[in-house]
Amino acid sequence: MYQDCLFCNSDLGSNEVLPTFSVGSRLAFDAQRGRLWVICTMCDRWNLSPLDERWEAIEECERRFRGTPVRFSTDNIGLAHLPEGLALVRIGPAQKPEIAAWRYGR
Repeated sequence: MYQDCLFCNSDLGSNEVLPTFSVGSRLAFDAQRGRLWVICTMCDRWNLSPLDERWEAIEECERRFRGTPVRFSTDNIGLAHLPEGLALVRIGPAQKPEIAAWRYGR
């Protein structure tokens, strides 16, 4: 995996949360399409990760996202900040508990 942004060449940083994918402090993932991006903290561009390094990291991101008690979601995008400092952006339709919270919550 590359360590620098493809657009501005700044360092993407690292995380210790995902042992299979230790690059970046902000990750975006789409579990349905099998895509994983590292979001650059300097230019906010999304760097698509290589195909062979994605699958285990996407599964771990999905588990971590679902396990986070405080998260923000819209119809197709969700955001969760993990206590370890990693920010996850989930791309795809909202989960059923989130839809129920929108409808029946305050």
